Amino acid sequence: MNDFPDIQTRIANAGDIPEIAGHFSIFTVPVLILFTDGKEMLREARFVHVEEFKMKVSKIYEGFNS
Repeated sequence: MNDFPDIQTRIANAGDIPEIAGHFSIFTVPVLILFTDGKEMLREARFVHVEEFKMKVSKIYEGFNS
């Protein structure tokens, strides 16, 4: 995420915080969720293809920073 300096990241372990899975409707791990202004914009789960995820984030990021 170093390519996107305006994005704040957080890591939460569902094993440590079981309520988080219910709150965000998480049924498998890992899950990467991108929120913009409190709205979920992107969700990738289980088998996350890093380059594909990065391209999707880049499109969203450029849209908000243009």
